Amino acid sequence: MSTVSFSGLATGLDTGSIITQLVELKRAPIYRLQADKKSYQDQISALSTLKTKLLAVQTAAKKLDTANEFSSAKATSSDTDALTVTASGTAAPGQYQVKVKTLATAQKMQSQGYDSKLDNVGAGKVTITVGGEAKELNLVGVTTLQGLAQMINDNVEGVSASIISTGAATAGYRLVVNGAEAGTANAFTVDLSGLSGGVPPVLTQTSAAADATLEVDNIAVTADSNNPDDIISGVKLNLLAADLNNVITVTVARDTDGISDKVKGLVDAYNDLFTFVSKESGKDGTLRDNAALRTVASQVEGLFSSSLSGGLGDIKMFAQMGVTRGEGRQLEFDAAKFKEVVASSFGGVRDFFIKRDGNVGKASSIDTIITNLTKSTTGVFKFSTDSLNKRIEYADDSIARYERSIESYQLTLQRRFTAMEQMVAQLQSQGNSLAGITS
Repeated sequence: MSTVSFSGLATGLDTGSIITQLVELKRAPIYRLQADKKSYQDQISALSTLKTKLLAVQTAAKKLDTANEFSSAKATSSDTDALTVTASGTAAPGQYQVKVKTLATAQKMQSQGYDSKLDNVGAGKVTITVGGEAKELNLVGVTTLQGLAQMINDNVEGVSASIISTGAATAGYRLVVNGAEAGTANAFTVDLSGLSGGVPPVLTQTSAAADATLEVDNIAVTADSNNPDDIISGVKLNLLAADLNNVITVTVARDTDGISDKVKGLVDAYNDLFTFVSKESGKDGTLRDNAALRTVASQVEGLFSSSLSGGLGDIKMFAQMGVTRGEGRQLEFDAAKFKEVVASSFGGVRDFFIKRDGNVGKASSIDTIITNLTKSTTGVFKFSTDSLNKRIEYADDSIARYERSIESYQLTLQRRFTAMEQMVAQLQSQGNSLAGITS
């Protein structure tokens, strides 16, 4: 409902401006609530960033919490043109002499020549068996040589089909079927006896499926592919060339640099977290009074500064490995000292980090603590964010109530000032009438 206001026509006062200023004074509580709401929203955003940085610490710790992840190994080959190697965490240090006698090959078959790739091969059933598993294709109506190749590619796993053009004026097109993988386990058969009404392909084998053969430390070995990962424990071989007279030395060594990089990654994630913690808990920090920030900082800092309890190794503190306290709640990592300690006490360093029977390492403890802190149902972030969202909801409700009250207040002011102007105008009119009588 609106009220017509004749601002200052009778009194000469700027009643519109007066009303605006009085209403603005009434809005002061709303501005305070809006500022509070923005503060709560900023805290929620900062908590989200804090959680992200905390989870980065957890991710870095989980790269060190099992024997396989901690025990990084690297493998090298003396002839990378003939053999490349990759080591996993289960690989044990050692040296092996390898001879590649033959490479694994994939089976290949080709058909007789056709004058056109659009020649009719007939209709009926085609059965293709790969690795003992049969797949049946039903050719209906006129199926071309090209159409048969497409059907094989669309429906059969383990083989591929293509049309090769020889360029000859007659019988220049051939169907070629290739095994997708090398090795006898991937051999295939193609039964075209069910076709009729056209010229069915007659397939001839041009290359048989064969396994790779090699010697490892004078032990004869057969591999069902050129990428075996079960010959040397924890080492994957990539066979590239065969030469029985070529003796290749494969060396598996502990990857101290890789382990060092993982620990440095954990230290870097910790430092990034506490750079944020220090900023947000400072005088101008968004989270300076937030309980979740204090809880996170206290628990994580305690984990990194306290001694390992119940570990099986002789390393109990980060400081023993070159991870020491720096300035501003930061850690410093001495890579040279860490590698030295790993070289002299690998088992102790490993058991400081990993979880295994009878041993709960630091990496596992860090993972557990952060999991508890970030749980979606009971974690500190859940409680803190829920509390802030309730405050935002309360602020929104209060702002809405104030807005309704101010709207009513403004209407009341407008009516009162309008009534005052009307009364003054009436008095002025009466005064003018009296003045006219007396004159």
